Amino acid sequence: MNAALPDEHHIPEATVSTGAALTSVALYIDADNQSPQCAKALLSLLRTDFDAHVVSAAIAGNNHGQQVDSWREGLASALPDLVVRPLTVPHRKQGADVALILALGADLERHIRDHALVIIVSRDDLVIGAAEQAKMRGCRTLIAYADGDIATARNQLLTTILLPALAKPITVVQPRTVVVQSPTTILPDHRAAQSPGAGVEAVLKQIRSMCTQKPGGGYSATDVGQALSKLGYDKAARMRFLASLSGLKKRGTGPNLILVF
Repeated sequence: MNAALPDEHHIPEATVSTGAALTSVALYIDADNQSPQCAKALLSLLRTDFDAHVVSAAIAGNNHGQQVDSWREGLASALPDLVVRPLTVPHRKQGADVALILALGADLERHIRDHALVIIVSRDDLVIGAAEQAKMRGCRTLIAYADGDIATARNQLLTTILLPALAKPITVVQPRTVVVQSPTTILPDHRAAQSPGAGVEAVLKQIRSMCTQKPGGGYSATDVGQALSKLGYDKAARMRFLASLSGLKKRGTGPNLILVF
């Protein structure tokens, strides 16, 4: 269930301002999935609409581009006394998701006992699945992420807070062209330079390592889009990259679309 901003009917009763004590909120942030630019909008929403008090934040990521540090600084600028737990993980597929799930599992019984509201900031289906399990255990749990063009896992048991779209597009990281020269001569026609196709193949190799291959071959178009986004490609760049793949084949339609390359 998605909503741009959940109305009073979808907010747990204790979070509606009635003069009672502020709702305690524990944040679990997937820094590899959500930009630190979301921090300001998220905290503003909790303060003005939820009448809530953020008491802790676990931030997981491989720290590529210092995302964990940027999230911590964004939260600290508004909440200098906030207890922040950075979870820096090795650069491997779903590493941040696993760290975040383990952190939530370790804290789950305490959150249930204290009636805390857990907000998981991520749009990855693995983390959303963990949020579903937490809610089924009796923990008050919501999902929050910024608006975007990438298809996102949906869950009928969870209320989703759709944060404003990012003001600035993500910088596109173009594959680097490597030039190889002969140790004795430089060819006048520059045939020693690496072909452009080598850069594309390097990106495809990264995508394959970040996605799970489907039975019969190929990868989910949703997973490919998310992988390219994590590599720094915005929507237009993703479309141009996929259009440049001469051997690309498609199977299925809509959410079941499979890309074979």
